[in-house]
Amino acid sequence: MRRNHRYQDRVNRVLDYVAEHLDGDLSLARLSAVACFSPFHFHRIFQGTTGETLNSHVRRVRLERAALLMRTSPRERITGIALKVGFSGTAEFSRAFRNHFDKTASSWDRRSPLEKSKICKAPEMLSFHTEEELKRWAANGMRARILRFNAFRYVYTRIFAPYGNSRLVECYHALTAWLTKGHIDLREIVFIGMSLDDPSITPSEHCRYDLGIAFPREPGGILAEIIRSRGGSSRPVASVPEQSECEAQGLTIRDFTPQQVVSIHCIGDIAHEERAWHYLYRIWLPSSGFVPADLPATELFVRLPEEIGWQTFDLETCIPVVRC
Repeated sequence: MRRNHRYQDRVNRVLDYVAEHLDGDLSLARLSAVACFSPFHFHRIFQGTTGETLNSHVRRVRLERAALLMRTSPRERITGIALKVGFSGTAEFSRAFRNHFDKTASSWDRRSPLEKSKICKAPEMLSFHTEEELKRWAANGMRARILRFNAFRYVYTRIFAPYGNSRLVECYHALTAWLTKGHIDLREIVFIGMSLDDPSITPSEHCRYDLGIAFPREPGGILAEIIRSRGGSSRPVASVPEQSECEAQGLTIRDFTPQQVVSIHCIGDIAHEERAWHYLYRIWLPSSGFVPADLPATELFVRLPEEIGWQTFDLETCIPVVRC
């Protein structure tokens, strides 16, 4: 079982590397080196673990990142976006976009879901809100804030195809059991979910969601704000889990450096949270002077399910951003 986890951990490392280096060298030789596997075998290991070939995954993630940039930067030229995500030029990008989404990049309005793609998404599962609806929703007390993540260690489990089943809930209970066993006070850490894919672009079977625990390495920032709100000390925890300790439990670690984010504090059901994401991506970002950073969107649990259940959420919905 540990051996299987080590393989999964190495593949996770490659998935993260791909997402962070879309405009770089993503060849088999480079990615097998990231995973510390022989290039003669890594393409089979990757496909056996993820269900996709390495080339298909790289192409899909580049296209999905391009679609996200087109949506959040509607004035940016297609050529510039194509180069940013690793295509050699407009012609190559246009062919790939049409083959993947069954429409040309230039014909997409950059707002509506890409539900007619050849990747067989179920369009009835996707909600679409007009800009007027989102602006009215935001005018009812919703406020986007620019905040800061200070450095933290993230201990997490990666969940594949996380929606429409009990995998997220089961993962949460496993993580809380691990914390209890280690005598770690829930008030001194923050649960964070990281959505690595946009369900309106990525088919559900390929969606990935990381659920884990943030252990602050320095005081201040939004993590300290949440910890204080729950009665914690907001000081960095005395003992941050080490890699060997996490691996023994089938958990993965990732260290995050300080990062600026835009956030909306969202209290309500899943539809309320969905509107927050739509507002940030479609209304706030295009007019903000910011673009999304090459990091996942995050959900910070302000109050935990033990307190409010699973039907209502109290979250900071955050997008890491950088100045244009």
